[in-house]
Amino acid sequence: MTYGSSLAFLDSLVNYEKLAGPRNEFKLDNIRRLLELAGNPERRMRNVILIAGTKGKGSVCYMLDAALRGCKLSTGMFVSPHVLDVRERIQLDGKPIPKSLFAGLVARLAPFVASSDSDLQTATCKLPTRVPVSYFEMTTAMAFLLFAERQPDYSIIEVGLGGRLDATNLSDPVVSVITRIGYDHLNVLGNTLTKIAGEKAGIMRKGRPVVIGEQEPEALAALKRKARESGARLVQAGSVVSVPSVQFVAYGLKLDTRSRFGSGAIRLPLLGYHQAENCQTVLAVLNELSANDGRIDFGRVAKGMVTVSIPARCEVVRHSSLIAHRSSFVIVDSCHNPESGRALANVLSDHMPLFRPPKRHSSKVVLVYGSLSGKLVAETVAPLAPFVEKAILVQPDNPRAMPLAELERVFTRLHIPHVTADSVPAALSAARSSSFIVHRSSFPIVVAGSFYLAGEVLKVLGPSRAKRRFR
Repeated sequence: MTYGSSLAFLDSLVNYEKLAGPRNEFKLDNIRRLLELAGNPERRMRNVILIAGTKGKGSVCYMLDAALRGCKLSTGMFVSPHVLDVRERIQLDGKPIPKSLFAGLVARLAPFVASSDSDLQTATCKLPTRVPVSYFEMTTAMAFLLFAERQPDYSIIEVGLGGRLDATNLSDPVVSVITRIGYDHLNVLGNTLTKIAGEKAGIMRKGRPVVIGEQEPEALAALKRKARESGARLVQAGSVVSVPSVQFVAYGLKLDTRSRFGSGAIRLPLLGYHQAENCQTVLAVLNELSANDGRIDFGRVAKGMVTVSIPARCEVVRHSSLIAHRSSFVIVDSCHNPESGRALANVLSDHMPLFRPPKRHSSKVVLVYGSLSGKLVAETVAPLAPFVEKAILVQPDNPRAMPLAELERVFTRLHIPHVTADSVPAALSAARSSSFIVHRSSFPIVVAGSFYLAGEVLKVLGPSRAKRRFR
């Protein structure tokens, strides 16, 4: 199977990330059967760290990966969704797996999978048992199979949605992690923090630690109750790791940290105080792991952390033909729920003055925004409103994209000046023009609203976009 045909096979599977309607049924029967046919790789992975949460779980995955690699440990990482390339979902030692390896994993599992494409089915070996699985379930099984065979020192697994009935929950974590819980996927997980926390708590394991980040009181109470019921040992990150000070710099954060396994400065090339919170959670996880693994050393963790790079999480792009002025830049973020809206607003408040020349005091930006349907757009955008000079509204290339008319109603209610664009390149061009015309030195452009929009924008900006430099 070629890489191209492997992508075609994946695209033939139902993809709930792109379906226009919400998924109304979650069961583990099919993915469990696929894993059985593949030899139950989920039982053979080493040192699984399973991460759930509403906000920050992807960042925690990438930070853990960088920290463990800094300790000279091998890592496997499974995250979703991808931003630019599907191979981002399955990584070994911080790098997406090669195309040949990706295609090989698809080829090995395809004979067990019922595809909706008859031609692709004919191209694979015919076996009496074929299981209908989703795109996400297939990539989960691919990651499990790879990590079971390669046996990295640690396998870092990000939960897709919820926890209790997510395919990733068939793994056997040595440590479970739950980042900050908020309101998202309400039609699936419930419309209260208690219900949502109950679904996330499904990744807890009896007798094993579950590290939780900062939580709202309602969510914290639910998680404590679920920990007691499941027999998991609940560890609040703030109780085992302290962060006495956080310093904001133009391209990142400097943190003073204290923990049992070490203390000192952590430098993160990431924007936003929320990343300090995520880092605290990561250090709490490493604190647990270090009790049984002497290879986890604080100094090496700090060296690893300075290398972390996370696509579409306040990613700063300085070099592109679409950037209006040499003093300007684009911030590309996957912000798509109220928690991430507040986090992005804090980034603009805390970091923007550090980007601007000394005589410039404005923190205004031109916002390029597009969302999927069913999201709490008003609650997400409201914290950003004070920073927005003008918004360019666009639909991501996704069947679930929110109609422009609906987006316009929200931005009108929030009194944010806006125009619409019929494509992402047109939106970026309009943003560039608005940025330059409004002020001679130009306003920064901020992209937000969806992982899918972020991915499209980064493709348009091209491979020349600069890596963030830490100052």
